[in-house]
Amino acid sequence: MNTGNVAVRMALATLLLFSFIFICSAGAPALPCEFYGTVTIDGTPAPTGTILSARINEAERGRYTLEEAGIYGGPGTFDQRLKVVTEEGDLSSGSAQITFWIDGQKAWQETSFQPGVSMKLDLSIGGDAPSVTNIAPLETPVQSALDTEITGTEQLPDISVIDEPIQETLDQAVIHPLISDMPPQLPEMENSVPVPDTLDDVLIADFVGEPTSGIVPLTVTFTDLSTGGPIMWAWDFGDGTTDQIANPVHQYMFPGTYTVRLTVSNQESSATQLKEGYVTVSDSGTLNADFIAEPVSGKPPLKVQFTDKSSGNPSMYAWTFGDGTGDMVANPSHTYTSPGKYNVSLTIADETGKSSTKSEKELINVEGQVTPEPTLTPIPVPAVPQTFVGTVEIYGKPIQSGGTVEARTPGYDVSGQFNPIKTAKGVFGKMGTFSPKLQVQGIPADTPIEFWVADEMNRMVRAYILHDDGTYLWTVPYQPGKETQLRLVILKNPPNEIPPIPVTPVPTLCTGVPSIPMSIQGDVRITDGTEYLDEAGVCHNCLPNIRIGGMIEARVEGYDVSGPENPFTMISPGYFGSGNSSWAGKLTVQGRCLPEDANITFWVKDDSWPRYTQAWIIREDIDDNETISILGESREIPYEGGISRTVHLWAGPLPTVPPTPTPTPAPSAWDPQHFYGKAEFNGYPLRVGDRVMATREGIDLSNPTNPVSVLKLGQYGDLAEKEMLTVDVPYESIEQRDPISFWIKPQDFEFWYKAEVKNPLSSADWSYTYPFTPGSITNLDLRSDDRSDFMYFYDIVEIISNVILPDDYSGW
Repeated sequence: MNTGNVAVRMALATLLLFSFIFICSAGAPALPCEFYGTVTIDGTPAPTGTILSARINEAERGRYTLEEAGIYGGPGTFDQRLKVVTEEGDLSSGSAQITFWIDGQKAWQETSFQPGVSMKLDLSIGGDAPSVTNIAPLETPVQSALDTEITGTEQLPDISVIDEPIQETLDQAVIHPLISDMPPQLPEMENSVPVPDTLDDVLIADFVGEPTSGIVPLTVTFTDLSTGGPIMWAWDFGDGTTDQIANPVHQYMFPGTYTVRLTVSNQESSATQLKEGYVTVSDSGTLNADFIAEPVSGKPPLKVQFTDKSSGNPSMYAWTFGDGTGDMVANPSHTYTSPGKYNVSLTIADETGKSSTKSEKELINVEGQVTPEPTLTPIPVPAVPQTFVGTVEIYGKPIQSGGTVEARTPGYDVSGQFNPIKTAKGVFGKMGTFSPKLQVQGIPADTPIEFWVADEMNRMVRAYILHDDGTYLWTVPYQPGKETQLRLVILKNPPNEIPPIPVTPVPTLCTGVPSIPMSIQGDVRITDGTEYLDEAGVCHNCLPNIRIGGMIEARVEGYDVSGPENPFTMISPGYFGSGNSSWAGKLTVQGRCLPEDANITFWVKDDSWPRYTQAWIIREDIDDNETISILGESREIPYEGGISRTVHLWAGPLPTVPPTPTPTPAPSAWDPQHFYGKAEFNGYPLRVGDRVMATREGIDLSNPTNPVSVLKLGQYGDLAEKEMLTVDVPYESIEQRDPISFWIKPQDFEFWYKAEVKNPLSSADWSYTYPFTPGSITNLDLRSDDRSDFMYFYDIVEIISNVILPDDYSGW
């Protein structure tokens, strides 16, 4: 054997001595043990995703998920391996035995824990047991030499004796690759190897990066925090790039989540720190909520400044400070007045509707003693509001846009910015973090809340709350922090208490034999306010309209005439009873000892009504050739056993003859008024393609230049090109100085939002209308936001009469 090989092997043996002496130093933590190799199940390579785990004393001390079928880890510097880290007590009895598990099944192989060693170990389950399953610890002359050096009782063995075992040991245990770069010089073996005095002398890799999240390109400054005097550094930033300086600055150019690894070394050893998913880089268009607070602790009153650090392009902010309050600005300051620990949350959103949330648990610590609860606990009044959204029906029809929904609680004033709230067609409020909703707060939990509704044609009326099971309630309990969906209904015929039908005693001579049944069919009209009679007495808008699920009941005072077909449930709209059968599918009246000519009354309940109401009989068909018209004169017909009758029922007020309308002369045209100016939505200039429109209730102002599209950022209309928003109406259909409303529809929004207006040349404040001035060209600035009144297009059309647009017109 040549002298050079002997020198190199002696140097490696000496480094092994150094490593084991560090491990055995008093108070020094055991270095981890790492493994790599192959994984087979019943002789077949284990699939990707297989989970390996290592256990000591049945406690899991390491885990690895296969990223390549049949292979785990590798011998390279930056290869991930199955790392086994001991905890306190694992090594109390000396060496600990490691067992390996593959997807929860115990592998054949076992080995002893060897601190600081990286070992190739092939694992398997199933099939026949391998010849060697218990991998023995390194009991080699090198180990004997280490024990001798530590105890000082023997000399190192002759190098020729340990030559082959050293080679075998080096093949099994990779101490660290940087050893091969060290100069092949022999240390002074006569002197004992120094033992580190403190934990700071042990080489431990550690680092920190700032920032660890943001949008591309993200520049991160990494700072080495390793102990033990490292002299070499090897960084792997997780994106395929590396560096070899202590404190590098690295720029991430692509979105993703990156794992960062730092390996440090000195003349004695090396160490590695791996931080999985340490850096998160978002796309420039991705929202990522983030914030900081300063200070985060102190005595009350504690004023905290919150600073938004979000990425993307947020335009809306929603803060909750953990004490029942919040804010909607980017960088709020908030004062905490009571001791305690508070959670803080920030939700952001952009103009496209995307949102992101970040929450910090117990971020704010307000120091001081918590005030003890008094003997008499007051009723708590939560500051967090309950919000309501839903639908509104008035007399069976959706409420019009511009209606009102108000929540009331007797004994409390619950009015506020969002109570009452305006409606769109058929609905109030809107789902979503930043959408307007009816809000109630400032009352004790479980306090009953009632709801009042009105549109432009009706006064405020208390509404019923209709449940899915068909039941009605007057109130709902206050539940702070909850968003509740409601279906509110106003009934044309409010449910009244219906007196019970007195039961006439059965005559003595009556045997109790049921009477002969009488069958009844016909139709039902429920008043909706559109019916009227012309001068000839013809009823208009009077067709039957009761809905499927409605019910009709026949009653005879003093007798029980209920049965399988009484009451009768509507199975088709408007009409009840059909077919050639005398009785099947028809309303049937029958009872014990029911006398002939007993008066039958009819009661109707629509599917949205809680109780029955008595109906008029407006016409009765006696036979094919005779019809009796008793419009408004009767509510009953006689009982005739064995007879079938057709009746036409009317529920609600009977129609009347309306007054003759006064004819209006045909108007001529006004000179048009033109508008142009600046426009913004949510504080931002309108984009090219956004829409602007002028309206007047009851008047059609539409024309090819109303509405208009924005052609320049932040500006509608063009004075130079004479392409302006134009109001052109017939003469006398609108008076001079009549107010005109303006609406804005941003791209990708489903609503038109009502705008505030202001003449920049006037000292007048912002308002919601501007007076019509025929023949003028007006410079008018517009602004709106998504908390303003809003409508669908067809709702706006309903408040404008006689809208006539060309077939090829696409301006709306």
